[in-house]
Amino acid sequence: MASPEHTTQVCDFTRSYIRWRSDTTKKPMLTVSQPPPTSLNNVRMPVECVVTVRQQGTESVFGLGTSCKTEQVFVERDVWMRPNADMCAVSSADDFLVIKRWDKVDKGVMLFPPCLGPQPERQRIDPALAFDTHALALRHRRARQLTDIHEIIEVLSDVEKVISRTCFSIAGFEVTVEYPVKTVNFSERHRYYQVDTGPVLFFDPSADSSKKMIEHLYLAYVAHLGGDWAEFIVSQPTPLEGHGVSVHHYSDVRRVAAQNSLWVVESS
Repeated sequence: MASPEHTTQVCDFTRSYIRWRSDTTKKPMLTVSQPPPTSLNNVRMPVECVVTVRQQGTESVFGLGTSCKTEQVFVERDVWMRPNADMCAVSSADDFLVIKRWDKVDKGVMLFPPCLGPQPERQRIDPALAFDTHALALRHRRARQLTDIHEIIEVLSDVEKVISRTCFSIAGFEVTVEYPVKTVNFSERHRYYQVDTGPVLFFDPSADSSKKMIEHLYLAYVAHLGGDWAEFIVSQPTPLEGHGVSVHHYSDVRRVAAQNSLWVVESS
C-alpha cells in the first residue's frame, strides 16, 4: 500500500467541466459575432488541464476547456460560422477568458452588435455580466505517485490513467500545471519516459503587469523527462515568411526549471 505522502487527489479529467448558461432575456451575450438563434443555451466543456497559481499566500485555480469550432446552435443548416475559428475557454471561479484563433491573426471579425467593435482573439469577460450561471466544476480522484522507472514503464505499457504535474516558479509566482498524460514516449531498454502532451496552459506574467491573472495564461504543449526541467511550446502570433501575415502557431519555446511527477489514478 502506498504511503500517505505518495498519494494525493488529482483532477478527474473525465468528469470535470467548464459550464456556463446564457439567457439573453436576462443578460446580453458579449462574445458572439452573429445574433444567437435561441435565447437560452447551456454549455458543458471538458477540462484539458488545471493550473494553480500561488503568490503571497493567495491561490488561484484555472481550467482550460477543450477546443471546439465556432458554431450556430439549434439550426437546421449552416451550423459552422464563416469565417470559422478554433475556440476554447479558460475559467476560474470568478473570471473567464475566450480564446479564438482564425486562419490569420487580426482577422477583424466583428462582435454582435457591430458597434462593440472587432472581436478580440483573447477576450476576458466578467462571467457575472455575461452569463446567467457559470462554474469551473472540478471533480477529483485519488492517485498514487509513480517514482520508480520500472513501475512507470509498466504502468505506461498498460491502460491506467496517468496524470502529470509540472511545478515551476516564475516572476515571484509558484505555478502547478496538472494534466492528463496523453502522448508519451518510453523505453524499457534505455529506461526513460518523455511526456509530450497538451494542450495545457503556460503562465507568463511578464508581458503586462496591469492585466488580470487569467490573461497571463497561454495555450501550450509541454515536454519533460520527469526530472528538473520542462519545455513548453507556446502558441503565439507567428509570421508566415514572404506572405505578410501572421498565424497562431505553437512557436515560442519556454524552458523552465521545474519539478515533474507522474500519478496513476486509482481504480474506484
